[in-house]
Amino acid sequence: MITPFNSVRLIQDSSAEAVANVRGALKAGGIPFSVRTRQSRAAIGRALDARAGMRAYGGGMSASSYSEGTGYVYEIRVRRKDEARARELCGL
Repeated sequence: MITPFNSVRLIQDSSAEAVANVRGALKAGGIPFSVRTRQSRAAIGRALDARAGMRAYGGGMSASSYSEGTGYVYEIRVRRKDEARARELCGL
């Protein structure tokens, strides 16, 4: 089991493709890992984007079209004892 106490961050990236490549390498190598996904912008920030879009375009454009879209940040963690092997497998 991977917990915050026995793990280390292997990668933190906003590219889903890069994270998928790392996940594939870890699975192929048989290294257990955990993935955490967060939105890169808090709810208040997204609300401010929507409000600005409504003001700028008089309600004629949806908030999702105005803002840059919801971005995500992905973090992969592995056990401390597997870190060196995981970095080697993933080319990090």
